[in-house]
Amino acid sequence: MHLDTICTLVDVDKIVMYPNVADSLQAYTVTRASAVDDPDLVLEVGPAEPFLVAAAKAMQIDTLHQIDTGLDPVTAEREQWDDGNNTLALAPRVAVAYERNDETNDRLEEAGIEVVRVAGSELGSGRGGPRCMSCPVVRDPL
Repeated sequence: MHLDTICTLVDVDKIVMYPNVADSLQAYTVTRASAVDDPDLVLEVGPAEPFLVAAAKAMQIDTLHQIDTGLDPVTAEREQWDDGNNTLALAPRVAVAYERNDETNDRLEEAGIEVVRVAGSELGSGRGGPRCMSCPVVRDPL
């Protein structure tokens, strides 16, 4: 499973995320080691942290706001399976998403994200969302 099947950034401080894994997802900060500490050590791995905390630190922001896919576990499960988390961010607060994920799209819009809905019924049968099925997008840095 790819990370973008459970979460995707949709703004400079917002992430759409499958809530059934949000609390258990851990991340490790990996940095280049200082040659002074140990010349043979190439990388240092920090302790496990909640994913949202580690991501916010890496992005140098205070908080990464989570937008859940679905308000109840059944809806969240269905919309995750239908690639509700796998959105393609075109710009801050603008994302392409499958139209079938009504709950997720509503939650995105409530959070101030413009959702460009695409049908993609046959695309989903290949188990991929808009982000998985895109090529690199050239855009101005944030």
